[in-house]
Amino acid sequence: MEIRKRILEMVQKKESDLPTLPAVVDNLIRAVSNENTTTETLAKIISYDLAMTNKLLKLANSVYYAQKNKVQTVKRAISVIGFDEIIGIALGMGILSSVSETSNLSLDMKALWIHGIGVATASKRLAKQTNPGIAAKIFIPALLHDMGKVIFSIYFKNEYNEVRQYALENKRPLYLSENSLLKLDHAALSALLMTRWNFPASIILPCRFHHAPESAPVKYRHQAMIINLANYLTQKAQLGHSGNPVPVTIKNASQKVGVNESGMMQMIGLLKAREPQIKEFFNITTGVG
Repeated sequence: MEIRKRILEMVQKKESDLPTLPAVVDNLIRAVSNENTTTETLAKIISYDLAMTNKLLKLANSVYYAQKNKVQTVKRAISVIGFDEIIGIALGMGILSSVSETSNLSLDMKALWIHGIGVATASKRLAKQTNPGIAAKIFIPALLHDMGKVIFSIYFKNEYNEVRQYALENKRPLYLSENSLLKLDHAALSALLMTRWNFPASIILPCRFHHAPESAPVKYRHQAMIINLANYLTQKAQLGHSGNPVPVTIKNASQKVGVNESGMMQMIGLLKAREPQIKEFFNITTGVG
């Protein structure tokens, strides 16, 4: 059976080898899909998971958020971190925990998660500068944009090692190498996973098109453009590692987003300056720190 067919079958069949997401993640997905979800409701969902609660409180009190007064409640943590941001972080933590026992992966999960945090940080900044109306909703898809790579790395390890070697030897972007050898790239796989897990379109589509933002539906095109550019800038800042040997972005991405050369250099500098805080963010959310 060809690899693409095997991947699609695994993702789409009801009884699958895919990791079972913790109950709190299912509740968080429902929360982010419901525009009427309140801070109180979200705090209640998170509070049912003691380990997640402790990590999020620790994160809210970290140098990354630089609070003068100690954050002691989940509700206050939501205020400090941000509504969608705390959902995104909690989703990422839940997904990571479901695959954390897997060893000998073809990707460095620590480096990939730090990369995701960097892309989310840059995306939020870029959105605030160029399109404030989408700034509140961009953190989650930016943080989770490479989820498909995790599945490739766990369930198709040998094939994915070949893809990465092909990309390195041919100096080709990873997503193009995936399409050449697997007939499916990590962005498309991320979208399939998110659809299976009932994520809303506001998360699925910016992820799906982050390497082809001009093909995204108009409503989500600017989000996809920003994630594409933030992905490139995070790689240039050498923050974490996406597994991609070639930093890649679409032609004229910065102009299309609305950022000049000076703005891009400033963002790279910001990411480098925030590296210690972003690594602390990683340590807290993964339980390393």
